[in-house]
Amino acid sequence: MVFRLLPGTGLVLPGSAGVLRFGMSERAAQWAAATLADIRVGGWMCGVRWTFFFVHRDVMVTAYACAACDGQDLGHLVVERTDRVPERAAAVPVAFGDLDLFGYPIHELTEVLEPADRELLLAADTNPRSTHYVTGVRLEVCEGERR
Repeated sequence: MVFRLLPGTGLVLPGSAGVLRFGMSERAAQWAAATLADIRVGGWMCGVRWTFFFVHRDVMVTAYACAACDGQDLGHLVVERTDRVPERAAAVPVAFGDLDLFGYPIHELTEVLEPADRELLLAADTNPRSTHYVTGVRLEVCEGERR
């Protein structure tokens, strides 16, 4: 059971739950996510047409379409830990290629990630020598309003 990040494509959900694919409708995205966990629809985010989230073990996924997303389709995914300052690996791996982003301390990740991947996956203010674990990653295809 692994979440698999596919930049430019979306997020493969654990088991056989399917894929949250960029460009899919809100209904299709909710349907895929609902096969894995209970989803929570709504909440308020400025500039967002629709949003929902779900928690699977200790990983929370938020999916949304901002006002700039084409045809109100999925354009943004946020995958984050439920622990705000995680000091151990996540219960469910979050894979990028062969690497578990939530399974190693930040200082170990920065040693093996290519510079372009570090820029894509790690927040700009991330301390590359931190012994904490990554708290979250964002995938986006829409260049609109970022959260």
